[in-house]
Amino acid sequence: MCKKATCGTCSKKTPLTTKKHTLKPPLLDKTSWWGCGSHISSVLDSVPAAQRCECEPKIEVGGNSYPPMAASPN
Repeated sequence: MCKKATCGTCSKKTPLTTKKHTLKPPLLDKTSWWGCGSHISSVLDSVPAAQRCECEPKIEVGGNSYPPMAASPN
């Protein structure tokens, strides 16, 4: 079974900047997945693209592109 996980790599390098504030990690977590790999679409299809992990290489499942598995199931 797959579940949502936070990417420990791109979450650290992606600060969110607004006109008044810069949010630095871990306040801006990027979502990836962790598990068997058979349920990636059910885990990530509801996550907006801007909130997904941006690491490479991407994984193709059912014609859609997904981030690689996170290093831990945090």
